[in-house]
Amino acid sequence: MARPLLICTGLLGLALAGCSSPPDFADNLSADTPFPQIVPTSQITAQVPVETASENTDALANRAAALRARAAALRNQSVVAPDDKAELNAADPQVPAE
Repeated sequence: MARPLLICTGLLGLALAGCSSPPDFADNLSADTPFPQIVPTSQITAQVPVETASENTDALANRAAALRARAAALRNQSVVAPDDKAELNAADPQVPAE
C-alpha cells in the first residue's frame, strides 16, 4: 500500500516540476555564463582567520560557570505551584507529599 503511494507522490512531484517556467537570468547573466572556478578546500580555509584556544577559554569558562549556576538554581525550584501541588495531593492521597 505504501509503495504505490510513494510512486504516485514522486510522479506528481515530477509533473509539477515539469510545469514550472525556466529560470529568469539577470541582465548581465545568460545561459552561456561559465561555471564558477573550482578551488581546493585548502585555499578556502586559508582565508578563514584562525582562533587560538586561549582566546575563547575565558569566555567559555565564564559561560560554563553561568550555566552551572543557572542549573543549580533551577534544581532548587519546584515545577508545580504550591496551590496546584496541594490540589494534586488532595486528589490522590496515595502520592507521597514532598
